[in-house]
Amino acid sequence: MQEKGGLRERKRLATRQLIETTAVELVGARGYDAVTVDMICAASNVSSRTFFNYFPSKDAAVIGDVLVAPDDDTVNRLLDEYPADPLRAVIHIFETAVHGLGDDFDLLSRRRQIIKGNPELLQRHLRGLHELEESLTRLVAQRLLANPEQRHLAGRVDAEEEASATVMTAGAAMRYVFRRWQNSDKNQTRAELLTPALELMAEIIRPANPQK
Repeated sequence: MQEKGGLRERKRLATRQLIETTAVELVGARGYDAVTVDMICAASNVSSRTFFNYFPSKDAAVIGDVLVAPDDDTVNRLLDEYPADPLRAVIHIFETAVHGLGDDFDLLSRRRQIIKGNPELLQRHLRGLHELEESLTRLVAQRLLANPEQRHLAGRVDAEEEASATVMTAGAAMRYVFRRWQNSDKNQTRAELLTPALELMAEIIRPANPQK
């Protein structure tokens, strides 16, 4: 039974990948406005019902999943794993949010070009990032207020501001890691690039031998 379930899941993932790859290829070749859901279905050899089982709209198939914060229980569990290091916890929350985007470099690169060339898609993409950051900031602030011993900036800024700085720093680290991964030979995963990236950012922010 487990093997059958695994096969069903592989088929589901294969169908999803076929639809999104076809959507990106069509838009890349013909332009965003010239492509319809019916055209994507015909080229993918799937019904419109199947398409909407996987994606709520053409936008979703073309640009992929919008980043969504994990549920509160998942966020709190990850924060519990790093009680003395909220930054590391938030980075892992970001990793959970982007996990569904996949590691298909070619597909991600083509998507990025489409998003950059279509202001409406770019706005949707940026809005998703903003909403994710706002949601995480709210949850981290709640945690810091409830657990002041976990704060690093107490007495300097309030908990909300510390949460905002933590989330924005984590987001910058994830964007840097993603850029490095895109430009690498893909021998390392994004997760493996994370610690070196954080160490590098720390050196930039607070150099070992600052010039006076």
